[in-house]
Amino acid sequence: MTQTEAQEERNHDLTTARSYTPQPSPSPSMSNKLKTIFGKIKRSNSGTLDDMTNNEGEFKRGGVRATASARLGWRSTVPYRNPDKPFNDWDLDEICLWFDHLGLDIYEEQLREWLKKSTEPAPDLIRASPVDFEKELSLRHALHRKKIILAVADVSGKTDDELLKCAGMLDTTWVLRWLDDVGIPQYKNSFTAARMDGRMLHKLTIDDLAHLQISSCLHVSSIRCSIQLMRQEKWRPECLIRRTLPLDSIIKNDVRLWTTQRVCEWLRVVDLAEYSPNLNGFGVHGAFMIFEVKFTAELFADLLKIPTSKTLLRRHLATHFKDLLGREIIQVKREAENTLGFQPLTITAKIKTPKKSQFSLKRKKSTKGNSLEGDERTDYVCPMRVSGH
Repeated sequence: MTQTEAQEERNHDLTTARSYTPQPSPSPSMSNKLKTIFGKIKRSNSGTLDDMTNNEGEFKRGGVRATASARLGWRSTVPYRNPDKPFNDWDLDEICLWFDHLGLDIYEEQLREWLKKSTEPAPDLIRASPVDFEKELSLRHALHRKKIILAVADVSGKTDDELLKCAGMLDTTWVLRWLDDVGIPQYKNSFTAARMDGRMLHKLTIDDLAHLQISSCLHVSSIRCSIQLMRQEKWRPECLIRRTLPLDSIIKNDVRLWTTQRVCEWLRVVDLAEYSPNLNGFGVHGAFMIFEVKFTAELFADLLKIPTSKTLLRRHLATHFKDLLGREIIQVKREAENTLGFQPLTITAKIKTPKKSQFSLKRKKSTKGNSLEGDERTDYVCPMRVSGH
């Protein structure tokens, strides 16, 4: 073999060896990161990627989705129905299961300890005073007592308030969605902690607002107008208009049913879509615009953050606002503005709650007997007299 041939053979062997050189594997750190990411997806409460659709290709609850707020961990997945017998005949297990349905299962141990020696647990629960609930259940939230008293009065038939019975069909899950509808979702945590339901909204008082951490006059007015609307609609859960509608299907009488999302859609129709995100968290909805005499085109422009220097744009909004609400409603608002002592509604205004002395609290605790107000003041956020206005 010549020297040249030997050199060519060595080059061939080297090339062959390189072609079979194993490729480097991903670094251990990268592999661990990928395993961690896919492990989290697999363990997620929202399901896996395969759960997004069912066999028919439709959306399936529990798939990968974005949620507006945390889920209610205490909510049971098993459908609940009240026992088919009068409340007076319920036994202790049935009462505890009902408490779980109300979202108050955290008190089950205290409830059993309280009523286990009773031969008639349900009648004893009906006869219990607000002070009894406070003492025996060691209540963890000030509004839980009110929830229990209203629920007992409703289920036992102790009240003749038909609207309270209708509101009793609406649970905390519905209330949290209602907060989205009226445009104040920032209160979901406090409403969840209070286990707010339809009955509590129907009987909501000024005192309750402090426990719900609500102090804005704007938000209080928004809530009041929505409660007024829901009373008119007999607390029908699906009465609010959430979906977008064609422009030619807008009926002025239905504006009061508009949610905040529907108001934003209307702003898009009147070429003000760029300002609609500014309404987030202010509680602007159809009933608020119609029922609140202090809700004017000027306040609307301020909430949308339209600069005062853009007079033509503000005039454009005022024109469409007047056309949407109608001449009669606009006239009522103008008459209210011309009333002596009128104070306009502002973004920064706060409610003033009367301070209670230690003496008044002690006197209130001495009150005997059960009351539908949960032994609270009856200064309703939405007075009962305007329920049919």
